[in-house]
Amino acid sequence: MKTTLYMLQEQSTIQMMSYVLQTKEGKLVVIDGGNKQDAQHLQDTLVRLGGPEPVVELWLLTHPHSDHVDALLEMFSRPHPVKVKRIYSRFLSYEFYHANDYPGCTDSRTTKEYNEFAAAHPNLCFRYEKGQKFVVGSAEITVVHVPEDESLPMNVINNSSVVLRLDADGQRVLFLGDLGEEAGDRVLAEVSHEELRADFVQMAHHGQFGVKKSFYEAVAPRACLWNTPQWLWDNTQGNGYNTGPWKTVEVQGWMRELGVRYHFVTKDGEHALELPYPLD
Repeated sequence: MKTTLYMLQEQSTIQMMSYVLQTKEGKLVVIDGGNKQDAQHLQDTLVRLGGPEPVVELWLLTHPHSDHVDALLEMFSRPHPVKVKRIYSRFLSYEFYHANDYPGCTDSRTTKEYNEFAAAHPNLCFRYEKGQKFVVGSAEITVVHVPEDESLPMNVINNSSVVLRLDADGQRVLFLGDLGEEAGDRVLAEVSHEELRADFVQMAHHGQFGVKKSFYEAVAPRACLWNTPQWLWDNTQGNGYNTGPWKTVEVQGWMRELGVRYHFVTKDGEHALELPYPLD
């Protein structure tokens, strides 16, 4: 068995982020998970990989948006065969999110719902610490960055994304969640470029309105992971290519300028990346 990173495809028209890592020892890790509509497919994937009663060593959440957290909450809302050992998050306060949501936005409700879930599962839910390392079989996951305070009152939920780095079989994968420009600048100022450098980078905020080009220059990836459905990849709301409000096409241009040759995009289906992946 090879260490394999599974990049799951959205099961609705809504963008989402869901990864399953299976180490070469067969151990399973979930990163985020997706929307409620993605819960059953995620569960089916875990059963396919881990047997009828799969064991998830770690479930790692990047930030409290529904397209990252709701699959977990949906799975636990009903009987399921998955045994999860530990769940980690580093969410800021519901009050901070709620006060700084843009007018009419209800995104902070995910934090409230997760807080209720964590209170009901105190022996399951834990808090990340910066620099924390998780060793799962032959894979190591490092917590590169956590939101340490509530000093970024803009794009608040995305900017509170945790940054994770997977090191396995001689390659690195950097997970950015939905990290925004302001938090991205903070990470660049506080974390060495060597710690950020990676073979694969998960594109921040589905490849649009995430970190700046300078962040990706520091990472110097050889491959990009895009959790991006077709409409978002094309930046269209039905009026034609690149006529929408998103920056996806612009960010694709950044990657061309950086010489990135490999792109794995959920619009094209699911991806199973066996590490080490041949990138040369």
